[in-house]
Amino acid sequence: MRSVRCVPELPAYLGRRTFLGCAATLAAGALFPLTASAQPAPIRELSGRVLINGREATLASAIRAGDTVYTTHGASIWFTLGGAAFFLRPEAELRLEPRHAGDTAINALRLLTGALGATFGRGTQRTIIARTATIGIRGTGVYIETQADETYACTCFGTTELMAADNRMMERVPVSTVNHLARRIPRGSMQTLQAPFERHTNEEMAKLERYAGRPDPFPPPG
Repeated sequence: MRSVRCVPELPAYLGRRTFLGCAATLAAGALFPLTASAQPAPIRELSGRVLINGREATLASAIRAGDTVYTTHGASIWFTLGGAAFFLRPEAELRLEPRHAGDTAINALRLLTGALGATFGRGTQRTIIARTATIGIRGTGVYIETQADETYACTCFGTTELMAADNRMMERVPVSTVNHLARRIPRGSMQTLQAPFERHTNEEMAKLERYAGRPDPFPPPG
């Protein structure tokens, strides 16, 4: 097997200042684990060069709590874990964070860069942390793109709570929908902004639900 270069750490702005709202949430004990068994996550689709903890992934690779998944240019991955289903677009980096080292349950999903689609079954609250926002979710489908200057977060179905933070204040925005409500959260902003439904499709979210063993969240009328 050829050697693979490990993914470097991203800049320091992903630290305390950017995630002030998340730190407050953690201090209040409001992040609940995404329960998953000790079994590794099955990879459903894999295209291009995807790294798990710096090692090149195959369809037989495992994804567990504590892992970092990184998609290189032109690559993508679809996988399921603990009743949830995910896809990552090219040049995305996702950390599956346990509460404590060695835990098999995921406490939070930290999207460091790029685009993530995810659907979750009903039950314990889950949390996704992006560069400029924290998204609390329950029985929900979401699509999130995060870059240095802003995060695009679409609640595709279900209910979320968006938390945009800077060093002055935090805004909490509840969102509930059956068919896509999107927001933009600029870096340093004290509020979220309405955004169009774009960058993802109903078909992609329905495919995630199929992989998770759930019905189409957007059934045709009639």
